[in-house]
Amino acid sequence: MLSYQLVSQISFGVSISGLGYHPTPDANSHVYKWKIDKKGKFIGFTGLTFAVSYRYNDYIGIKFVQTLVFHDCAGRFAGVSHIGIDFHDDIICWDWTKSHFSASFGPLWYYRRNWCKNPEYVNNPEFMKLTKSRIWENKFVWYGGQIEYAYKFNTTDAATINLFPGHPYLYSFSLGVKRTMDN
Repeated sequence: MLSYQLVSQISFGVSISGLGYHPTPDANSHVYKWKIDKKGKFIGFTGLTFAVSYRYNDYIGIKFVQTLVFHDCAGRFAGVSHIGIDFHDDIICWDWTKSHFSASFGPLWYYRRNWCKNPEYVNNPEFMKLTKSRIWENKFVWYGGQIEYAYKFNTTDAATINLFPGHPYLYSFSLGVKRTMDN
């Protein structure tokens, strides 16, 4: 029989982005301003992520994530908004003292300033849709998510590594800190 315990915790986190990885060849790698390798598979960007999560019990919670990317891989402003059901490692009976994993699943909205203003940009309408104003490009995904590893310094503070999987186009990584408070 599984024991059930109410936890009821709220966490606030902030992360600094980044590093991105493009797993497939991209027709626009030539416009990446901060590519790390010649093919543009690894790219740098600057961003800040804010996360708030509410953990109902040992197994599940809800998480809201807002990322502001000040300079994406093409030097443009972008953002990611995500809200999801947050599953914790206790659901698979991992009980580690210092380490904690969680994964949230739910809608994700990705938006960025229009790359089409760059004459060398090759538009990919399967990835991003241009808005009517032609100022923004965006993509809404019902099945987005975020994966987080947290190393706990104590019962309230942790360092985090976060992954936003944008399969098959981009995976982005960030490092951060979070504070958890019991209710």
